[in-house]
Amino acid sequence: MADRVLVVDDYDDARELLGLILQHVGFEVELAANGAEAVEVARRSRPDIVVMDLFMPGMDGIEATRRIREDPALRDVPVIAYTARTAPLDPSEQLFTGVCIKPCSPDRLIDMLRGALGSAGDQRPVS
Repeated sequence: MADRVLVVDDYDDARELLGLILQHVGFEVELAANGAEAVEVARRSRPDIVVMDLFMPGMDGIEATRRIREDPALRDVPVIAYTARTAPLDPSEQLFTGVCIKPCSPDRLIDMLRGALGSAGDQRPVS
């Protein structure tokens, strides 16, 4: 069975393209256009991993990840921050399993996803 990834990005083209790339390499993909939708989809579908944009209107990726982490059923799901943000994240939060700074090559992101999934049982979120 393929690993299920939730891709969250407010830019339609970026979200769709990333979804197609991940499907091409064997992931099952669900998409969300904002943080609120991401939380809803994650609760419904229980993805194996999440790729989360940080800057989105309404609920941003940081708040969406906080809410995912608060859900006991989703607490241990790895979340990769996929962002153009270059400023460091608050280390006290430990929300993200990894950070991929855009532009991030698809190969690098796929390697991060596979690495996080391979060690998800031992994975401790980092900021």
